[in-house]
Amino acid sequence: SHPGVPAVLGNFENDDPANGTHRGVVYALAPSYVRAGTIWAGTDDGRVWITRNASSIASVAKWQNITPPELTPWSKIAQIDASRQDDNTAFVAVTRFRLDDLRPYVYITRDGGEHWTLAVAGLPNAPVNAVRQDPLEPRLLYAATENGVYVSFDFGANWQSLQRDLPRTS
Repeated sequence: SHPGVPAVLGNFENDDPANGTHRGVVYALAPSYVRAGTIWAGTDDGRVWITRNASSIASVAKWQNITPPELTPWSKIAQIDASRQDDNTAFVAVTRFRLDDLRPYVYITRDGGEHWTLAVAGLPNAPVNAVRQDPLEPRLLYAATENGVYVSFDFGANWQSLQRDLPRTS
């Protein structure tokens, strides 16, 4: 289905030769580390999907739309990280460049996408390109923004700079 046209685009949609049908590309994939058959997917039209039955080539995966309700069309799921400890937990980085929205967006679910938490306290006013959970310590998260690297020691509740002497880069 068509993701809709944000108001900021005005008449630009009319000048699009593909008439908006070129969006909806899978941009991020995250297979579960915990359970075979679970795959998280994110698209460039702001949707998040999950399947729990992708473990067999013979089976046809059934995908469920689990998009955080706050996401609007033209958001882009930049990256998804499946938890290394829990099959129902995932971390999603969202960018909204196409909407001239440069704020950070990190969404976390602990129940397979039924509920989402926006976890951005302490992040700068910059898009987040990736978020990762530490492979050994589940409460430790890393975020790569357009302006540097950030860390959370409390499962995304609070973020702080990890920049130190690293150069500022996306």
